[in-house]
Parts: sequence; structure tokens; C-alpha cells
Amino acid sequence: MKRIILVSTLVFATLAPCARSALAQVCSANNVVCITPNQANLDAFASGLGMSSDQLTSRLLEQVDGLFQASNVGTFLRDFQNAQSFSTKGLGVDYASEATLAEVGATFSFASNLDKAYKPSGSYTDPPLAGGGLNFSLMGGLGLGLIGLDPVMLFGNWFKGSASLGQLNGDYQNWGLHGQLRLLGPSRSTSATKLLVRWGGIAITSGADYSRLTISTNKQIKSTLSIPSDIGASGAVAFTSDVNGNLNFTVSQTTWSVPLEVTTSLRLLSLVTVYGGLGMDFQLGGGSDMRIDMDNASVTNKASGANLGTVSVHAGGHANPSTARLREIVGVQLSFMDLVRFFAQANVTGDSPVLTSIALGLRLAI
Repeated sequence: MKRIILVSTLVFATLAPCARSALAQVCSANNVVCITPNQANLDAFASGLGMSSDQLTSRLLEQVDGLFQASNVGTFLRDFQNAQSFSTKGLGVDYASEATLAEVGATFSFASNLDKAYKPSGSYTDPPLAGGGLNFSLMGGLGLGLIGLDPVMLFGNWFKGSASLGQLNGDYQNWGLHGQLRLLGPSRSTSATKLLVRWGGIAITSGADYSRLTISTNKQIKSTLSIPSDIGASGAVAFTSDVNGNLNFTVSQTTWSVPLEVTTSLRLLSLVTVYGGLGMDFQLGGGSDMRIDMDNASVTNKASGANLGTVSVHAGGHANPSTARLREIVGVQLSFMDLVRFFAQANVTGDSPVLTSIALGLRLAI
């Protein structure tokens, strides 16, 4: 997958005194990141890198800004929400089976448009969370063959839970309702089930998806910042948020979407089915909000442990998800006695940034 990292584009043309304090603070151009330097240690570290103290201060501000995406909130939130919404696709629909009477199952999925975000051993410009999403859902499907509508199936999926990952706490919920119409495919009651290879016809699926995610932390955040110099050297700076809990980091997002999918499948005996197609997701509602309030974080020379100063970050923003996204669907399903079914499925967008969602699941069907 193409490696994409959201890097802040803010240019720190000037360093201005921060309006929040009468101390000798220096802030980024938009005043969201401020540093109170420990001047003697800062001067010594800057000298070792062959730069001035002002240059080092500017680069420290830029690195901390990039770590939290403080000046890039809108783009970051939109891409993160797109990824989280994308991870719900395919959780509750069976694209491989042919007019099943009834089925139940569970699906796990992961979607990403960024590299892994929080890297305690050395994150440079990655925020504490990135444009990736995890999801899990329980599903059920019911065919309408009993009332003479053999090509039609109805699906529903739902899950609600909470989890902790490192210093992040999350609450999430998803549900979906979908209908699927299969055209030109064989019925389960026909002799086509005895063919070595058979085509499953064309399936048209649509419905509604809902996804909600809230992430927060008040724990300590640690990371490593790399400070390049103009002479080819670089220095490592340890960033550590205040141990006394002077940190509020929250992200809340909700997405309503309507998918429209056209897929087809090919089955070998009753063992392996491969399927694929195209889907369009119309994200018609919701939004994403982020708030960062952090004071008294420290930046230190990682080699010597010398304190370079204290940092504050105060930023927030709101973004809406992308209105519509086209995706490709491809998957494979393994069947045992046509009752137990394992499947793996990928959804991929071709636009920028690229999104990839991988879903793994188990279904029991009759």
C-alpha cells in the first residue's frame, strides 16, 4: 500500500511571543503550539547542530505541530473519518453466497490510509492517532425464497463496544441494514449446484450504514522528535506530556452513508468462491471533531537528558466526511459442507489518499 503520511504544511515564517503568558514563550504562527525555552540548554543543543537557537525553536514548534496535526486539523479529521467509515464496508453483507435461506456470522475489519500512527520508539510527524479504523460487527441474513422472492436477501449488522489501545480509550458503534437482489444467478434448488464451475450472476446491494467513534486520552504521551540541521547532522528530542494530567485529547465522529454495490462471483464446486465488483458510498451525514488542550509538556535532549523547555498545544477543529467515494471489492470464500463459510475481503479506493479495508469473517448458513 502506498505510504502516505500527513505532514503539516504550516510555514513558520516568524516567531512571535505567545499571548497566553507573560513568560518568555515563543509560539507558532497560528499560536496553537508554544514553547517556553530553557535557554542555556537550548543554546548548547542548537550549537551542536550548527544552527541558531531561533532556528531550533522553530523546528521544535514545527515537529510538535506535526505530531498532533495541530495546524492540519481539517484534513486530518476528514481522512481519519473516511477511514473509520470505510472500515464498516462489507461487515454485514454476503457477496459470495447464492440465495441462502438464512445465515449468521461475525466480521472483523481494518482500514487505513496512513502508516501506523503512534510509535513510542520514534515517531516524527505522526499524530497520536492516524487515518485508520478498526471495526467488528455481528451480522444476520434472511432470504425471501420462502415467499417466492428467491433472488432477494435482507441483511442486518450491529455492534457496540469500547477498548483501550496504549494511551487511547475508544467507544464505538456500528449498524447497517441492506437489501440484495441477485440477477441471472442459479437457484439453490437447481441442478446448477452440481456443476464444477458456475457463475453466481449479478448482485445489486444497497442500504444504510451508521458508524460512531469517540477517542480520548488523559494519559501521558511520549514520542521522539528528529531535528535535522543545515549541516547534515540531526538530534533526537524526547517529547513527554505532563504526568499531572494536564492533557485533554478527544476525537468524536459520526458517519451516515448509503452504499450502492454491484458484484459478481464464480464458484468452484461447493468449496471456493471468488467475487468482486464496484461500490459507491454516499456519505450523507455526520462529522468529526477534535480538541487538544495540553500544558507543561517537556522537550529534552535525548542524548544528554537536558531539558530544552516546556510546550503547550491548544487546537481544535471540525470536518465533514467526503461526500462520495468509489471503491473496488474483491474477496474469496471457503465453504465446508456449504454450512460453515470463512471469507477474506478487500475494499480499495483509487483516489487520494488511497484507502484499503481488509475484512475477515465467519458465517454459518443454511
